[in-house]
Amino acid sequence: MFILLSIYSKNQTSLTNFLKFFYKLNSNKIINVHLFTVQHSVANKTFRFSVLKSPHVNKSAQEQFEYKLFTKRLKIKTFQMTKLVTMLKLVQAKLFSDVDINFKILFSQNSFEKTLLEKINPNLFIFSLSKTSCVSKKLLKTFDIYGEIQMQRNKKI
Repeated sequence: MFILLSIYSKNQTSLTNFLKFFYKLNSNKIINVHLFTVQHSVANKTFRFSVLKSPHVNKSAQEQFEYKLFTKRLKIKTFQMTKLVTMLKLVQAKLFSDVDINFKILFSQNSFEKTLLEKINPNLFIFSLSKTSCVSKKLLKTFDIYGEIQMQRNKKI
């Protein structure tokens, strides 16, 4: 399962410190993830706005402000999605409060169906009549699921 991780911060040093911390977690094998760099990284955005000093219409009495929003994106492949998301949210809340994290889960239906079909292939099961009826019902249910997925895949073709 792939996760597209977008990390935002107004402070560039806190963003780099968060990334160093995340890479250190990954290198220590605390979390089991595979990192990929995203080719089309989002450019840093600059926001400018003006505030009037006086309550009346005085165009010359105004202040200009600007801030930059620094962005990094990572593509992560993991099978421990809940562990990764909860750990990142805890680290972000406790250690890096000025860093915002957005998750986008990328899910491929075809790869999911392919792995599911490999696991519930009827040729891999040995069906015996001596087993209890509960086990027999489960085996028949897996065969039913296998057949429905195969029919849906044949309709797509």
